[in-house]
Amino acid sequence: METSEASTVNPSAPGNVSLDRPNPPSTSACSDTNEQKYREAFANACRCIAPQMRSFEEELSRQLTSDNAPIDRVLKYVARLGGKRLRPALTFLTAELFGPTTDETMRLAMVVELVHTATLVHDDVLDDSGLRRHQPTVHVRWDIPTSILIGDWLFTHAYGLANAGESTLPGRWIASAAKRVCEGEIRQNQSIANWELSQEEYFEILSCKTGALCGASCAMGAWSTAAPITRCEALQSFGNKLGLAFQIFDDWLDIWGDQAPSGKTLGTDFEHDKPTLPWIYLLGNLSPADRQAWLEKYHVSPSHAKAELMEMLKQSDASAYTLGCAKGFAQSACEDLRRAVNGFDLSQRQSQALKALEEIAKASVARIG
Repeated sequence: METSEASTVNPSAPGNVSLDRPNPPSTSACSDTNEQKYREAFANACRCIAPQMRSFEEELSRQLTSDNAPIDRVLKYVARLGGKRLRPALTFLTAELFGPTTDETMRLAMVVELVHTATLVHDDVLDDSGLRRHQPTVHVRWDIPTSILIGDWLFTHAYGLANAGESTLPGRWIASAAKRVCEGEIRQNQSIANWELSQEEYFEILSCKTGALCGASCAMGAWSTAAPITRCEALQSFGNKLGLAFQIFDDWLDIWGDQAPSGKTLGTDFEHDKPTLPWIYLLGNLSPADRQAWLEKYHVSPSHAKAELMEMLKQSDASAYTLGCAKGFAQSACEDLRRAVNGFDLSQRQSQALKALEEIAKASVARIG
């Protein structure tokens, strides 16, 4: 038997002009299949933890309340914008790898979802997004000050819950992850119109912006059932890479996705001068002279230069390359997952949780939204 050293886990360990969008190769024929595959994979995962997820939804409704009626209405609205509850599901499933979930698991699952929801509310303001899960975003439904302050409410409530237990580790862990999320957002904002951004820098941004919270979700799930430090760290790496894969696929969706099933505004990254992987790859494949010529055109007339780049994109292999990167991170995440349980004689329940996590990783790069 291994001795748990979870109390020594390092909480900051690594494991962020309207133009016509080109049609993706063969996407229209398979979009329904891809969406159904992701929904089925996630539903299978949730079947393994169905009682926990039902209890989670009930507890979330209790947590998102206020004695002030107008604030309470906003919180109830926000509760519907969270989607499939990926992060709490990761917390419950990684806990199941090592033992039955506990009250601590439920509390930490709530923490990661509240932090995630807060980032969504703030991101929609930053991105000027009009839709979230087929519903108007909070700043559209109400106003920007309300959206910012509700996001702050969610953050502070999450930190209070994180520190409600006997150990200070969850509070330090989630604070570190939230700080990395903010750093990723700041770095991404600073990269606007920086068309010389490298892939390595971009992956670092995503590791903070998206990977950090997924990593914390997984590590804290394992920690809540007294998993050893090495297992928690492997699962943190799994979650971090899963977040990278998920976000890179979002880059692909923003250009080649279908807005109807995804339920969110598409095409916003390029319109807001955000270099994402397809554009970084495309520009990186130009000769130094051609890249410099394009940058000079951009500084003179951004709209014309971007229209030219869009035409280049239609003739490039950027779609296949972006998908390949997303799938590569998903595969690497699955390798970390196997490392986390290496040497364990898994019960049927634990094997179900392991399979569910693998399916989520694979389906995260074969979805619609």
